[in-house]
Amino acid sequence: MQKPIIPLLIAIIAGIIIGNYTGISNTFILSFSLAALILLFFSFIRMNYRLLFFGLLFLLFLFGILNTRVSLYQKPAKNDISLYTGHEVVIHGLVCKSPETSPSKTSLIIEKMKIIQKKEVIPVVGRVSLSVKNNLRTFEYGDYIKAKTRLRRPHNFNNPGGFDYKRYLHSRGISALGSIRQPSNIVVLRKNRGSYLKTKIERYRSHLRRGILDMSPSPEGSILQALILGEKKGVPEDIREKFNRTGISHMLAISGLHIGIIATLFFFLAAGLMKSSEYLLLRFNIKKASALFVVIPIVGYAFISGLGISTIRATIMILSFLAALLLGRERDLLNTLAFAALIILIFSPSSLFDISFQLSFIAVTAILVITPTLNALFSRKSEGPPSPCKKILSSFFLFLAVSISAIAGTAPLIAFYFNRISTVTLISNVFIIPLLGFLVLPAGIVFIISAPLSTIVSTFMIKFASFFVGISLSIIDVLASFSIASFSVTTPTIMEIIVYYLFVITTIKLVESVRTGKKSVLLQIVLAVIVIFFLADISYVNLKGRNPNHLTATFIDVGQGNASLIEFPGGRKMLVDGGGFYTKGFDVGKYVVAPFLWRQRIKKLDIVVLTHPDQDHLGGLVYILNNFDVGEVWSNGEKSALETYRYFAQAIREHNVPHRIISRKTPDMLLGDTVIKILNPPEPIVDKETGVPTFSSNDNGLVMKITFRNASILLPADISEEVEKRLVMSGDNLKSNVILAPHHGSYRSSSPSFLERVRPDIVVVSCGFENVAGFPHNDAIERYEQSNARIFRTDLDGAVIMKTDGEDIEITSQRPSDIPNKGQSYSDVDS
Repeated sequence: MQKPIIPLLIAIIAGIIIGNYTGISNTFILSFSLAALILLFFSFIRMNYRLLFFGLLFLLFLFGILNTRVSLYQKPAKNDISLYTGHEVVIHGLVCKSPETSPSKTSLIIEKMKIIQKKEVIPVVGRVSLSVKNNLRTFEYGDYIKAKTRLRRPHNFNNPGGFDYKRYLHSRGISALGSIRQPSNIVVLRKNRGSYLKTKIERYRSHLRRGILDMSPSPEGSILQALILGEKKGVPEDIREKFNRTGISHMLAISGLHIGIIATLFFFLAAGLMKSSEYLLLRFNIKKASALFVVIPIVGYAFISGLGISTIRATIMILSFLAALLLGRERDLLNTLAFAALIILIFSPSSLFDISFQLSFIAVTAILVITPTLNALFSRKSEGPPSPCKKILSSFFLFLAVSISAIAGTAPLIAFYFNRISTVTLISNVFIIPLLGFLVLPAGIVFIISAPLSTIVSTFMIKFASFFVGISLSIIDVLASFSIASFSVTTPTIMEIIVYYLFVITTIKLVESVRTGKKSVLLQIVLAVIVIFFLADISYVNLKGRNPNHLTATFIDVGQGNASLIEFPGGRKMLVDGGGFYTKGFDVGKYVVAPFLWRQRIKKLDIVVLTHPDQDHLGGLVYILNNFDVGEVWSNGEKSALETYRYFAQAIREHNVPHRIISRKTPDMLLGDTVIKILNPPEPIVDKETGVPTFSSNDNGLVMKITFRNASILLPADISEEVEKRLVMSGDNLKSNVILAPHHGSYRSSSPSFLERVRPDIVVVSCGFENVAGFPHNDAIERYEQSNARIFRTDLDGAVIMKTDGEDIEITSQRPSDIPNKGQSYSDVDS
């Protein structure tokens, strides 16, 4: 077999996927593993290498399942730190990783801990991620700290297709989170308690960091920190967004590109030095000796850049290629790449689901598969020796082929994870990779080496690097300023991604067959089938969104806040509120609401409703207005002094979105068979601006009743009992099958008289997991239970989805797998 590693890699990948998504018992897996080992033994004795290979495939498949289940589903130890969540504790522990510092906070990973509780010292295992707000103190690796904090369990936003943050932390050994807001709540007890070698490395990294900050202004300095030290959190948000828009955000995270550039530079440097000596030329194999020499700088760079997970994976990948070169297998690049992936997955099965792992290996695979064909198309054979001009042109075409291959390979994954396609990626790569990769990065390496030896050299290198970073930023500014520089896309399905890669492979094979004069009818048929698939897929997506017989309401899990998506019969869509946190640093619209909408294949919202301008309703809408096609905005007219409201109003103006002020005086609105009735406020709120949210501003919130045939939903925003009484006295028909709990289940809302008039069959409470306000209040829950309503909570059930044909109602939820009763349904709705 020419490429034996590839089937082994496929076997372990299949095992990891099955172990991740199924509940096969470890005993069952171990039993089959024992059988596989016996098979391997007898195959070896009988010298049956074919059977031996298949036995190894099966064993790797089982290993993938078992390793995944052990790493992801292992029960916590009896003294795990996660058992102390929900309580305020004092912890003593070691800062085990280099702190990550951003403008608003410092993140610390703590291990080797003990809990001080009621004067009792309790040793615990596991790791805690501590977020120290406003950078209260300076911390280093090896600090032994004492901190007082309320620990909390990691929790996901449980929406369809949402990011599994809990599992992400679990794969890194983190089982609890904590926040520090007061300087008195954290103190360094002892310094330099980490390993000797890592402490020395971190001290040197600190020396380099200070040198960069002292000699390079921001934002150039922050870019250099990302390239040299692997610290990209200091890069300003607006700069990161420009890198994203131009499709070169990969330059900010140390990956195979960076390690590969360093390996290439040192390889040619070593080869050049050895070729200058006749003795070395005769004594050593230049190629193999140079490859062996390269190991030192790339491993050194990996340590200096912080040994991040993506850096370690990139280093393993490049070391595998160097090993292939030393073994004389440098032409077997796909097999070598598969070997690197196999090694990584054996020791870290969760890497398979890591974005950087997927992007790195897909990019390199695409380069290896696509580049030869593209380069053959670009290149033209010419007689005679190549001139310097032809060599330069040939190198440029090769660079273009590599760039196009990487872009084509990673495009569907970027669309899947980031919902964005950049139209200027190729142009930006042509300019930025040479500047940052072949000028700035080598200068950074010289800076690393010269920093303890020569201040003059190290200063010159940083100034040199900063100059070219500045040029790069200017180019990025120009490219990002174009309105068509990037555009948002909905999330492709796994099947669409698979068919896309099949399309790329088929096209490459077809081009090769045409170029060699061996046309393949089979390839043409396959390509035609793929085109038909995509045409049918586009038609299906468009028709699916125009269901004329059902109304769907999704109460999105946005933490402590409200956001509801209403999909009307016929395809019109309305987003009511967008959630939002009062603390800066996390955009609910960007990281929760928008990804959910893109997963639902939604790019256009006909109506966006702001019930009232409180941050937990308003915060996420700014991103939605800036990144979606919005038909019109509805609100009660109330303004706010919040900075977010200013951005909200600015987005409405910049995108020329009609802004409609509505109130009880607004006539009922008809959308086909659906009626939208506004019950509150009594009249538009004009020329009034609220400062800090108050109960009176809550009472101004829009209350909407949506009725489709004989089924209805009541959305009462954050109104209090006072407004509820007024609605009861109004004589309006409040009867609704589903109600979104007023004010997240506050004790000031959901009064008995109000619930008696509404008579809900289902109550949905939108609230944050273990929120500080204590929502929903026990009294409110008791009142819902007394009204015989089924209760769903987004903090426990995740997103709650109601679907109705106007008669029957089906309710499902995204309840996490570790909580029973995943979904419920309700039928036979009363009119």
